[in-house]
Amino acid sequence: MNQENPSPENNESSSEIKKQISLSARKAMSSVSNIKNKVSAKINGKKGGAGLKKKIFVLIGAAIIIFGIKSCLHKPKPVQTPPRPVDISKSIQKDIPILLESFGNLNPLNDVDIKSQVTGKVKEFNFEEGKEVSRGDLLFVIEPDEYEANLKKAQASLAQNTADLEFKKDTLQRNEILIKKDLISKQEFERYQTDVKTAQAQVHLDKATVELESINLGYCYIRAPVAGITGKRLVDPGNIISANTGPTLVNIKTLDPLYIDFTVPEKEISRLREAMAKQALKVEIKPEGDPNNTFEGKLQLISNSVDNLTGTLSLRATVDNAERKLWPGQFVKIRLILGTKKDAVLVPETAIRLGQKGYYLFAVGSDNKADLRQLTVGEEIDGYMEVEKGVKSGETVITSGQLGLKSGTPIIDAAKLEKEKAENSAQKNKKKK
Repeated sequence: MNQENPSPENNESSSEIKKQISLSARKAMSSVSNIKNKVSAKINGKKGGAGLKKKIFVLIGAAIIIFGIKSCLHKPKPVQTPPRPVDISKSIQKDIPILLESFGNLNPLNDVDIKSQVTGKVKEFNFEEGKEVSRGDLLFVIEPDEYEANLKKAQASLAQNTADLEFKKDTLQRNEILIKKDLISKQEFERYQTDVKTAQAQVHLDKATVELESINLGYCYIRAPVAGITGKRLVDPGNIISANTGPTLVNIKTLDPLYIDFTVPEKEISRLREAMAKQALKVEIKPEGDPNNTFEGKLQLISNSVDNLTGTLSLRATVDNAERKLWPGQFVKIRLILGTKKDAVLVPETAIRLGQKGYYLFAVGSDNKADLRQLTVGEEIDGYMEVEKGVKSGETVITSGQLGLKSGTPIIDAAKLEKEKAENSAQKNKKKK
């Protein structure tokens, strides 16, 4: 806290004393000169006048000195300082949360870039940009004709090879009777068995081909893999795109819930883990530019290591967003609630000042005079500051008008003063009428 300067009242008193001394000295010198002249005139003609003259001058000098000292010792009455108008408030006592504060950006749980899984021409799109879509909604159609033809071809090949398999099975059954009667060689019979197995493998291959072509045909109809909100459409109909490596067609972000990654200093790890062992921790989220809305979430996880470059620990929290009041990418302030402190003393943060000796404020004494208090402060909560030492609950503190104020200065409540002025003015106007 800055050192107090001499008050204007003290400067005015010293100046007044100097003026009094100067005026008294001039009056004394004038009196001495007058007496000297008169005495000299009377004793000049008398015998022994020189010795008498000397004694008289000594007596006069002594009287002047006594008169001057008495004048210097006499101080004028100090000027009464009028009360200083200030704003005041009461300190309060209540339970407050124990907080860790941080900040970060909201992120969607799912952030999906939609790309085509087949090569072809974009035929159409079926969504409105910037609007929400449900999982499974049709977004784009890639020209399907080629893939429909491939599917039909695979189905035809499957039908042909299935018929061939049936024929070879019948042939094998007929030759089973012959092999039992030793009418055909064992080698020839084994060839019939091999033909059946080959035909079966070909049918399995055709079924897989049909399934693959069916999947590719399905890829021509691009659907939303998650429910969320679409961004801008990035490819127009008519463009030919490549499978998998082609451009992003549109982006979809989920809106509910959202998550936020943030960090806390590594020195808070012990407090954090101790609080987590007791209960599931909650977070309060306040969007930038919208301090009146507070959203509640929960802490999901803490990182398994400290970032050695920054000396911080990464945490993740989630927050429900059913009403869509929060948005992906939005900057927010975060308060992680570790617990509750009982019966904390709070004062408006406008009452607290920082000086050379630390934090301080002015309380109002019972005599309506300012009283300087050095403080030990704690948490800052919604416009209030916790005071651990220096102020008790229910005490009156000055919240505005502290500039130039010092201990012992009379004060008056500015709001009360304004009210009295308004009432006096109303009474005068009433009397005039």
